[in-house]
Amino acid sequence: MDINVNKTIEKWLNDLDTFNLPDYDRLPDIDLYMEQLLTYLERESNVLARHSEDKQITSSMINNYVKAHIVPAPKAKKYNREQLSLLGEVVYLKQILSLPEIKQILDVEYKESNYREEYNKYLDLNQDAFKSSIDETLKSLKNCKENDDKDLTDLALKLAAKANAYATISKRVLYLLKLLQHVREENNKTEEI
Repeated sequence: MDINVNKTIEKWLNDLDTFNLPDYDRLPDIDLYMEQLLTYLERESNVLARHSEDKQITSSMINNYVKAHIVPAPKAKKYNREQLSLLGEVVYLKQILSLPEIKQILDVEYKESNYREEYNKYLDLNQDAFKSSIDETLKSLKNCKENDDKDLTDLALKLAAKANAYATISKRVLYLLKLLQHVREENNKTEEI
């Protein structure tokens, strides 16, 4: 069996370009048990998988998100639309951020509990980021010789370096915000005395 890596990547990028998690109003409006939740999230995020065995989310992961207070605990073993919106974001963010960093973002973004607005805002940001990354990658892919190990590896390295740069900057911003919060708390303690 022979595979054309360039064409396979191009097809996947085109699939990814038309993909987005459903907006808040299109999320299930009935509460889901864990297995239903997993089936739904896997189906909705399958284009993100690197291969068919790559699970984007498991029950253990969800339980860890609940234990870390990233997602509220289910009620009567069922997850609602609000919890599903948080899990939708976590599926993306877990690729580059730690659980404490994800919690830090979600705690601020969802502080006012406007799940519809915050979730849809994130979807728009994510879709814009994917769109520009896909366009750039498709342009770069055109310069890669078909199935050329060196060209395709260089492309992967370029993309990884860019992702690392953005992740590093994102993590620094989150660190500084955490430091600022600590300073504010210390100042409040001083003012109380």
